[in-house]
Amino acid sequence: MERFNGQKDGEDVVAKKPAKGKSKIVVEKNYGYCRKCCKSMVVNNFYEATNLLIDTNGYLSVCRNCVNEIYEHYFSLYGDMKTAIRCVCRDLDIRFSESALQATQSHIDRLVSRGKKGNKVFGYYKSKLGSTGKLNEGYEALRYIDSDSVENIYECPSAPAEDSKDEIASETIDYWGEGRTPWEYNFLENEIHKMKTDFECSDYGMEMIMRDICFMNLEIEKVRMSGRGDVTKLIEARGKLMNDGNLKPVQSTGADRTEKMSLGMFIKKWEDERPIEKRMDSEMKKYIDTYMIGHLAKMEGLDNEIVRQYEKAIEEYTIDLERVSKMEDEEQ
Repeated sequence: MERFNGQKDGEDVVAKKPAKGKSKIVVEKNYGYCRKCCKSMVVNNFYEATNLLIDTNGYLSVCRNCVNEIYEHYFSLYGDMKTAIRCVCRDLDIRFSESALQATQSHIDRLVSRGKKGNKVFGYYKSKLGSTGKLNEGYEALRYIDSDSVENIYECPSAPAEDSKDEIASETIDYWGEGRTPWEYNFLENEIHKMKTDFECSDYGMEMIMRDICFMNLEIEKVRMSGRGDVTKLIEARGKLMNDGNLKPVQSTGADRTEKMSLGMFIKKWEDERPIEKRMDSEMKKYIDTYMIGHLAKMEGLDNEIVRQYEKAIEEYTIDLERVSKMEDEEQ
């Protein structure tokens, strides 16, 4: 695109259609054109290109601000940094790298821990991709087709369905309140389970403190995922809540946790970590119905299907007194 008279370096200009007789938009040297915001600006406002066959000037054809706007769109849709970055990489033909993603997360954590905001998330990723690729991994190509995982790389997950909360138990929603995503409900449930496993919850007041700490942990996690917000203040507030409840973290072994775990939490632990197989579950139900409920029903003088099932099951172990008496008579 042509630069207007008096335009200064770095000044944005809204693109206009080429004049009659011109076949294309002309961009002056050291300037680039963003196809999203339709503005011309100096190349410092663009990230380096990964597909030089298309971006022959060496820079992406979408400016830095628009790239980060695209990331914000996907993050608001999925609520997950990894998915949002992967979708942007797919759209702009940029390699998706797990190591660059981890370096980006570490960088954002450092910024947040210092009370700073990490607003240019994809910019951090692009920088880490370049440094990681050149120094550590030795990437030969940085296009999306060269991503770490090539299976279904062009398929991003569907946006969460509005009715997906139907899968969340009603008592869970009643406990934590309305208006949260399934991921948030699951996170809070896991946090309260850990709290009640490691600390004694003796009354309602203690449970409210634990519940507030879970909410605080959720906010801290969301800040770390998005890179926006002051995690330091949240951590200080969490520490104050823990002090109010006299909840002091101590180093303990798994055996220590098990010893101070209530029976209900102990059962939940095993159901979560080593649930009974469906096949065994059916066998146990049959065993209980037959030998426990059937036996009790027979003792009460009932005559139903469970009693008949019980009688049939123990028939081979039952002594027929009439038969025994008959055999004794024959022997005499």
